[in-house]
Amino acid sequence: MKLLQIFGALIVDTTNWLYPLALMLLAGALEAKLIFGIFPQVEISTIVATFPFIYLLWLLIFLGVSAIGTTLMFRFAPKPRFIEIDIVNDLGLLLKFSPTIISYRLGLLITGLPLINYFKLTPILLRWIQALTMRAYAPQVHIGKRCAVILWPQDPDLTYIGDNVVIGSGCELVAHALNTSGTKVKYISEPIIIGNKSTIGGNTRIGMGVKIEEEATIEVASNVLPYTRIGKGEVWGGNPAVFLRKVDRLSPTDAEFKPLAQTIYPPQLSDLVEIVAKAIHLSPAEITDDLSSANCMNWDSLAVMSIAAGLYDRFSIRVATGDIFKLDSYSAVKQLVIDRQTADSGSITAQTSLIPNNPELLPLLDRSQVTQALASRLTGLTPLSSKKIIIAASFTAQPVSSTLELWCRAFGMDVAVEFGEFDRLEQTLLDPDSVFLSNVSGLNIVLIRPEDLISDRDREGTIRADRLLSAISSYAVSNKGLIVSNLPPVVSSFFNGQPQTADKLRQWWQQQLERIEGIQILDFATVIEDVGRVNARDASFEAIARAPYSQITYQELAIAITRLARSIFLPAKKVLALDCDGILWGGVVGEDGIDGIALSNDYPGRSFRLFQQHLLDLKSRGILLVLVSKNEAADVWNVFDNHPEMVLNRSDIASYKINWQQKSTNLRELADELNLGLDSFVFVDDSPIECLEVQTNSPEVTVIDLPTEPALYVETLAKLWCFDAATITTEDSSRTELVLQERQRRESQTNVTNLETYLASLELVVEIRSAQARDLPRIAQLTQKTNQFNLSLIRRSLTEIQQISASSSILALNLQDRFGDYGLVGAAILNRQNEDLYLDTFLISCRALGRGVEQLFLSTIFDLASQQDVKTIVAPYCLGARNSQVKNFLADRGFCERELNILVADVAQSPDRPTHIKTLINISN
Repeated sequence: MKLLQIFGALIVDTTNWLYPLALMLLAGALEAKLIFGIFPQVEISTIVATFPFIYLLWLLIFLGVSAIGTTLMFRFAPKPRFIEIDIVNDLGLLLKFSPTIISYRLGLLITGLPLINYFKLTPILLRWIQALTMRAYAPQVHIGKRCAVILWPQDPDLTYIGDNVVIGSGCELVAHALNTSGTKVKYISEPIIIGNKSTIGGNTRIGMGVKIEEEATIEVASNVLPYTRIGKGEVWGGNPAVFLRKVDRLSPTDAEFKPLAQTIYPPQLSDLVEIVAKAIHLSPAEITDDLSSANCMNWDSLAVMSIAAGLYDRFSIRVATGDIFKLDSYSAVKQLVIDRQTADSGSITAQTSLIPNNPELLPLLDRSQVTQALASRLTGLTPLSSKKIIIAASFTAQPVSSTLELWCRAFGMDVAVEFGEFDRLEQTLLDPDSVFLSNVSGLNIVLIRPEDLISDRDREGTIRADRLLSAISSYAVSNKGLIVSNLPPVVSSFFNGQPQTADKLRQWWQQQLERIEGIQILDFATVIEDVGRVNARDASFEAIARAPYSQITYQELAIAITRLARSIFLPAKKVLALDCDGILWGGVVGEDGIDGIALSNDYPGRSFRLFQQHLLDLKSRGILLVLVSKNEAADVWNVFDNHPEMVLNRSDIASYKINWQQKSTNLRELADELNLGLDSFVFVDDSPIECLEVQTNSPEVTVIDLPTEPALYVETLAKLWCFDAATITTEDSSRTELVLQERQRRESQTNVTNLETYLASLELVVEIRSAQARDLPRIAQLTQKTNQFNLSLIRRSLTEIQQISASSSILALNLQDRFGDYGLVGAAILNRQNEDLYLDTFLISCRALGRGVEQLFLSTIFDLASQQDVKTIVAPYCLGARNSQVKNFLADRGFCERELNILVADVAQSPDRPTHIKTLINISN
């Protein structure tokens, strides 16, 4: 009997596969009958010559036949909302479910056919073809009038699209879930509803049960999780998608409007499944009450610590050291949380928090609460893990994993955290097969503490420290991007050395690390100092598992690593926009006068002087300071010029908008003037109304609500990570001067009658040279920041540029004129392949455009190609939002499009070299 059931299931499944093929053959037979019926004498050569038309005819017949068959099948067995089948024992249910299986297989087949995707783009009069395509694998189609739907929904019959809806290409609309376990299949479906006049950006995924009301917007590449509800006029985005703002502009006085916040609700016991599953590397479906260390080999001591860390992150449950290794089963973990519920009057009271959508504001909040809230928001979301962070430590460091992944994902950095072998630092650094050497694009981190360097055989700790420093230096010579911690204070109660010896070792270690080029230093010491030595240690945990630190220490260490990762992987903000009254000085200058404002070395004026000094420090790091103030300009500049306690000078201000118009408007004008995106701006103001106005009308800007106490201004700004940069170049430190020089150039241009005369008056001098090691940080920075004149838009880190320099030719371009030195503003990466020279990278900062520099740079590359007997220059182009001008520039100078976005030019047809620029060439062969 069992064999008959299996045989029957195989027959049903085979029939389901053969059905689409039978339809294809039937369509072919009908087409042949039609053609030979109309043209009985048609020759084979004619059929071959007209094959594209014959294929299109077959395709339409096939779609029509499929639509008829799909309609008939679902008339007798509609698509279920829920069904669970054992495909061997439930043959009747399997037959009933066959139309649904066939429809998905047909959809997969049809949407993969040649030319089928052209039907997405058919004119409105031919939209019946698009509808026919969907009807071929679904019994119904629900698309309203005047829609632009450039996709094939997996469930057209369960997807309801209103009028005037726009859905971009690459989107996925999936209104079902299908799970199998052994011979069992579980299917669930829930309709997707999209209201009138809604817009869904390309490459977005919409899950089952989602309801989107009218005039809503989903931003590009978002992931709208199943059963999400999106209100009328709301804008959502992200992965997972979260509420960002309203489409309509609300009054800034509306105190209930929180445009960048989302409520995080208290955790549920069901979240335990996610915590345990991640710790023991199993799927949530495999987590059962009887799962334990006795029947699961992955449930080891490290898994137990990971579970403990997850409980702390998600539930704020601090597991006592002596109890950690009692968490040896799922039932024990669940019982612990239940016990805490009872102790807390029957509820787990994770504080409801408002977590800003802008992650740059996270460092200003309570870190423990943020970690817990992030765990709630990100529960169940599988990270892309495009990069790895590998940690090699002299102690057990695994508890940092949970917090580190959560905080990195909050900043849009999907990382997977892995660990090297315990206390094998030298081997990890030197072994050619180590995990460090295979992790080229990620971060490799070495964590060390003085307790692990000092031993009975080496009371000073210098023997192993010397050996380890030598390994670090050897690694850094040929492998860039290594991060090494400094030595934190001793916290171990088992340490039997002298505190003075440890402090001396820590100071010496710091000095030695600072001398090693190509590494970054993680400030482990500050983490311990901030937590406090007593709170930082966990003696029992160290004795049991060589994990010497408390859970809060591991959490803070993970957050410190996240901050360093953010500075490496993400660009720093470039502009700090400042109000004047209440920010640079106390009081209102227009009312109190220059003598009545608070600005002195005594309280309360001292707070504003200290804040101005902090602003100067940011300026020295390359941050542009601009003023955005509702004031009379004469009053503001009177304070700058004549108040004896002013720390800032006029020359410290890169630009300004002092007027009475909306500050969001002023910020947009400043962005245009500085040629920067609004997402490069940070705005600070002491007025909540002004902050809300900017949040509402310029949501790209990072808005900082400063505390009411001016004494806390410096501390608040110092907590931000958004100004951190992996490296600070010469151009960064002189950025304000460069902006002021550019203003002088614009003013000079107004006095010149024509462009040629103006360019000649600049007295331009260009140096083009082979890039040196000192140039590489700036070149890496240019690849990350240049958006307009950038051929390939390839973003590269310093480590990647350093590695490329070993095999490719990198050119650097410096520019200066009579007003000053622009610095390094252009770069090209060249690769020769046979008789072709490939322009891997060709970019110039927007500050240098329009002066003939780009043509001179290109002409020099042609000369270099000619000297190397290269015949053709190949320029692969990547289309971005703002870089079309570079393609037009090359097209105007002889480049032709050999294939899509591959531009080529004959080396013999070199563009003219500008005559108004003095050129210095220093290119090594």
